[in-house]
Amino acid sequence: MESEAKRFRAMAYTRVVTIRTKQGDTQAWNRIGECALGADESGGSQASSVFVTPSRTIPRSWLGFGGSFTEAATETLRKLSPAKRDEVLKACFDKEAGLAYNLGRVSIGSCDFGLGHWTCGDLKEEDHDLNGFTLEHYEASILPTLHDAIKVAGPLSILASPWSPPPWMKTKTEFNGDGHLRPDCYKVWSHHFVRFVQEMEKKGVPIWAVSVQNEPEAAQIWESCIYTAEEERDFVRDHLGPALEAADLSKVKIIIWDHNRDGMLERAAVAYADESAAKFIWGLGYHWYGDSRFETWPESYEIEFEDRQHEEEAVHELRARLGFDNVRRVAELRPDKHILFTEGCQELSGRSLEQMLGVWKLGERYGMNIISDMNNGVEGWIDWNLCLDERGGPNHVGNFCSAPIICDTRSDEILRQPSFWYLGHFSRYIKPGACRAISSTSRDVLEVTSWVNVDGSLVVVVMNQSDDDIDFWLKVLGSGAAHVEAPARSISTFIVA
Repeated sequence: MESEAKRFRAMAYTRVVTIRTKQGDTQAWNRIGECALGADESGGSQASSVFVTPSRTIPRSWLGFGGSFTEAATETLRKLSPAKRDEVLKACFDKEAGLAYNLGRVSIGSCDFGLGHWTCGDLKEEDHDLNGFTLEHYEASILPTLHDAIKVAGPLSILASPWSPPPWMKTKTEFNGDGHLRPDCYKVWSHHFVRFVQEMEKKGVPIWAVSVQNEPEAAQIWESCIYTAEEERDFVRDHLGPALEAADLSKVKIIIWDHNRDGMLERAAVAYADESAAKFIWGLGYHWYGDSRFETWPESYEIEFEDRQHEEEAVHELRARLGFDNVRRVAELRPDKHILFTEGCQELSGRSLEQMLGVWKLGERYGMNIISDMNNGVEGWIDWNLCLDERGGPNHVGNFCSAPIICDTRSDEILRQPSFWYLGHFSRYIKPGACRAISSTSRDVLEVTSWVNVDGSLVVVVMNQSDDDIDFWLKVLGSGAAHVEAPARSISTFIVA
């Protein structure tokens, strides 16, 4: 009945409201105006157009957007004046004035974006009962920020992820590097997950999901732990899944991988092939790293089409390691499982944060990734740090990066970055529970994703990364069309009702 109701509402669309941000805007989410849907006078399907079929939706409900409550973010907020701290929280979580975040992520123990190495209490090797477990370290800034965010947003769905078990549980007794979880510590580590969930709930922060390990194939100079695909599968099947179930916590979702797009299909296939493990796994999480647009280590290639070369202009294409298709292939592998974007940021790669501030292309990269991943099967998006300080930290190993909100703790100034405005074009208008409508564009320069909200409203996000203004027809099957535009270097949200 619900799908039939949506189909009926889709037939009644009459008007289009345009929200736009373009390069050079000092304030974004500008309401450009409203126009009526009318007759399609484009001349045909090959005209410059975006075509949407709101009556045909993909049956995967959108979970929402969010950011990560790292110690770096929460300590940065603690250094701000109360008024500026409230401003950042509203910018992230307020449904009217901000990004309307409803998801979040928190580390189990320390991670690189924090003040140093730490664990959940003074956990000794002989303490397999975890008598020393405590969330005392979270009391300084992480829990207060979570509580204040919940006051603004309402209930949040929080993902908890470990970067490293206590060193004595690992094959190499250190936080960093390529140590694995010791097989004789699988049981105590799974019990640690249970305790973390239980104690966080007592603190007023229910945990919605846990991932087995942040970046399980990365041996970093910060907190790391290596799991092969088989080790992760076995840990979930024989320890983590049963431990949560025995503690009456089977409602807590288990997410595997939590690493880059490049290896996600192989990782999913190994875990899902074992039904005893798969029954405990809600889905797979992934990051966007591993592409030359965001980091310097992967190779990229510019392919030139010589047969299309003109006197002064060659046709070329950048080939890198985006892995967008891998998201779709994981969705196809097990349609009954779920996919969540769990981390992404722009690393500085040797540059200063000052060189990255206000760089428009960083916002465009967010838009490109969100559109492609939403079209390929992702069901929720959790950005990395909610905010960072004037260095792009704090970070105890100097691994600084940018964030949608930069807070200058010296001057008490809040700097919203282009990525903040781009995120809002999705998070403010595509609501939890929305379903993706099948849509297409007749011009490669126009990137598009379309969603039908629970109330029946249709949201169409269109991005133009080129230096040219593009006029096009927005065509809504069964309702009509409107002649609209995508200015150069812009992102537009069209709300159709």
